[in-house]
Amino acid sequence: MIEHGDRDPGRYGRMSLRFTIVQYAGDYREAFERLSAGGKETYYAQRHSVDFVGSLARRLEQVAVICAVSDTAYDAVLANGVRAVGAGLRPGFDPAALLPFVARTEPNRLSINSPLAPVLRWARRNRIRTIVPLADSFNAGGLRAAIRHRLLARQLNDPLIEWVGNHGISACLSLAGIGVRADKIVPWDWPPAHRPTDYPSRNLTGDGPRKVFYVGSLSQAKGVGDLLAATARLRGQGYPVSLTLAGRDADGSMAARARALAIEDAVTFLGVVANEDVPQLMREADLVVIPSRHEYPEGLPLTIYEALSARTPIVASDHPMFRNALTDGESAVIFRAGDVNQLAAAIVKVLDDPALYQALSASSEDAWNRIQLPVTMGAFVAAWLEDTVPARQWLSSHSLNSGRYGAAIEKAVPRS
Repeated sequence: MIEHGDRDPGRYGRMSLRFTIVQYAGDYREAFERLSAGGKETYYAQRHSVDFVGSLARRLEQVAVICAVSDTAYDAVLANGVRAVGAGLRPGFDPAALLPFVARTEPNRLSINSPLAPVLRWARRNRIRTIVPLADSFNAGGLRAAIRHRLLARQLNDPLIEWVGNHGISACLSLAGIGVRADKIVPWDWPPAHRPTDYPSRNLTGDGPRKVFYVGSLSQAKGVGDLLAATARLRGQGYPVSLTLAGRDADGSMAARARALAIEDAVTFLGVVANEDVPQLMREADLVVIPSRHEYPEGLPLTIYEALSARTPIVASDHPMFRNALTDGESAVIFRAGDVNQLAAAIVKVLDDPALYQALSASSEDAWNRIQLPVTMGAFVAAWLEDTVPARQWLSSHSLNSGRYGAAIEKAVPRS
């Protein structure tokens, strides 16, 4: 990919930096220990992330990773030299509760990987140079959201917040849309784990029940309730379809919804699956559905990359963050988010049209190639830590307003 992401982390010698990474979730200690013991990744690019942070620990005075949401509170130095800190907080926590954990790591460089306003204020107040790599969108409407976004943009535009990244062009445009300076926004991506060239394109085969697949968190905002309702509607009309869901049903509400719809015999709940198993699950399915509602703050769902790589046709909602990645009738069939009738019709449209099905699968390679970005998360962070004139120039040359993303930006902006 990019030279910064591929460089030997020890190339510049040991640097007297105390670098702390603050993230909402994603328990680094648990992931490191599981992968070290030969376990599988539970999300896309997890091994890459764990190894990259470990490589920084060999280069810097201290690297600490603070995970806000963890089962227990802990503070331990792992075998790879990374100081892993679990805050033991529950979802919905007050972000200010993280401040004592951050302070104890005594950082002189910070990476704040979620829009945590109190932590941003703490960094500015303590004059700590900071980078903010996000994977969020900022399209929510209403006065309260507008005020929150305005305050966030003011913080992100502070000179001490040196760069702001986001996952994908559309997510970066949403940052610019709330007032963050485009010259400090860098679109980033994960290095690809799979490519469409790994698999042949697909045709509709067989006459049995069609298999629909979803992977991600199981919630109403992610559109899973709509997908269950569409499945019930199709089966009620005599259309033979089954649904497999891979992901965590945290409160059991989606399983309860399937029972209420009397479709539990047609729905398989796999729970959390290893990421490396996702491509095969997609290949075994006839269709991948990505039904996110607009209120869910998508960045750019990795499910899109994975489905395009697997060459299994996609039905997706019209979530604004999908606009740059998917084109209706070319790389997916798009339906209005939250509209169960449209979702059911979109599923039938793909599964009843062998020519469309074949065309969607065949076009997946071009669609996948169009959404690849030149900057990986590792390259973004490594260039910032390098802090040389060439590294700063490289970051500037990959900012949102650098001119290199013109076609992608044009596609992501809705036509009037």
